[in-house]
Amino acid sequence: MTTLNQVGLTQLLESLSISAPTLKVVDATILSNPLDLCRTTLAELLSGLVDCDVQTAYKSIQWPNNIFNGDLSVTVPKLCPGRKPAELSSQLVDKFQGKHLRSTIIGAFVSRLYELLGWNVTRINYLGDWGKPIALLKVGWDKFGSEDAFETDPVGHLLDVYHRIEDVFQPEQAASKRARDEAAKEGRDEGEAQVDIESQGIFAERNEAFKKLEAGDESIVSFWKRVREANIENYTSFYERLGIQFDEYSGESKVSQEVMTEVEQLLKEKGLSEESGGAWIVHMQKLGAKAGTAIIRDRSGSSTYLLRDLAAVLERSRKYAFDKMVYVVANDNSVHFTQLFRILEALDMKDLANRLQHVRFSEVSKMSAVLGKGYKPQAILDTSEAAIKGLSEVDVEKAAFGHTASGELADDQFESLADEDQANLLRVLAQYPEVVDATFHSLEPAGIVTYLTAITEQLSECLGEEVDESDISSGLVALLEATRIVLLNGMKVLGVVPIPDLPQERADTPIAD
Repeated sequence: MTTLNQVGLTQLLESLSISAPTLKVVDATILSNPLDLCRTTLAELLSGLVDCDVQTAYKSIQWPNNIFNGDLSVTVPKLCPGRKPAELSSQLVDKFQGKHLRSTIIGAFVSRLYELLGWNVTRINYLGDWGKPIALLKVGWDKFGSEDAFETDPVGHLLDVYHRIEDVFQPEQAASKRARDEAAKEGRDEGEAQVDIESQGIFAERNEAFKKLEAGDESIVSFWKRVREANIENYTSFYERLGIQFDEYSGESKVSQEVMTEVEQLLKEKGLSEESGGAWIVHMQKLGAKAGTAIIRDRSGSSTYLLRDLAAVLERSRKYAFDKMVYVVANDNSVHFTQLFRILEALDMKDLANRLQHVRFSEVSKMSAVLGKGYKPQAILDTSEAAIKGLSEVDVEKAAFGHTASGELADDQFESLADEDQANLLRVLAQYPEVVDATFHSLEPAGIVTYLTAITEQLSECLGEEVDESDISSGLVALLEATRIVLLNGMKVLGVVPIPDLPQERADTPIAD
């Protein structure tokens, strides 16, 4: 007997001589989570034993890392009163840094997870399509660019140009950093120490190019449009291969000058920003941070990434009225987001700041070191697809041994599930809602990966090396079907398309000329 409503569940439990839970626990999902039936009952018992709130007792009951230690465990320190969780509604804006493959993949995972839990998700690929990196690329193009090479491989050539100008620029950057560090040691103005170096060479060319870009210079704006269009076309085709789609391709260039001016005016009115060496800055110590200086406009008068991001938050809040916005960006941007959130709070926008979240990930990767500069992830996909192509020829029908799972099992058909290995597999499967809930709070896909691995390991224990078809009972077929469903759901959250769901290429399909 199955049920998806409270009345049906109560009747089912009463038929088993079990009292239905009183539903005092707000977060319990007993209709979709089998373990919550046990957890709510245990929470009521604990609240009476230790004289604590039933909600607190419920939160102290977790599923163990090892099922052989039991199905549930009580974390004693959590039995003390705590803050109630904030209530979240159903709108999410996801921000991706398009130039980072890992942030895009993780962002797609976060989006699927939120959708699974009923949120309305808007996926935005926020391109780093403005600012001094684009100006530096223009300087590099003037020195190393080739129209023929661009026509042949637009993105590949732009990457090559950027890496070449970076190599030329690196000594100047190192000299500027040394001047700043020496000035800091001697107690001199750090900005003034860098002025001489940054007023000439690649620094000067880059800053001038960006000033022209913000001023709307026709030649550099035309170059910027070509770069942006080439990258979006490349991203779109590549992300489609990964099964990732965006609702909107936005970027720093789309932030309006009017909203940036609005932010600057607010900062000045509240006395948060001040002029220093020609730049407009915010001393973060005054806002409660340990140290640091946030730059709103640099000495050349150009807008900074921070100013554009502050304005972007306001624009998205007004456009989407989101309940939560998630930034999926590498660890090296942690200082930026700390400054962003604290400045919003100082602008009396604490409620808005509380709806923002930075999901960070390690920037460390051996891939670049192994493959070198200029590698294309498309080539990695080509190799991976070729390696698994043969797997799609697996006859999935044989996996079920010709049996199909019935909707209901008789009492005697459950007897085969009393076997220890099969019972343990069933216990692992019952943890899926728990794993999803824990993953939702951590936003780390590793938990689901580990869980799916545990399922396959326990499944191998059930099946052994060889399984005779005559040993396949109706109960085992139902268990295997449940295992298939949980594995399928977990894989889809991770963005992995199961082989049976892949489009099959027919041998007689005509190929267009």
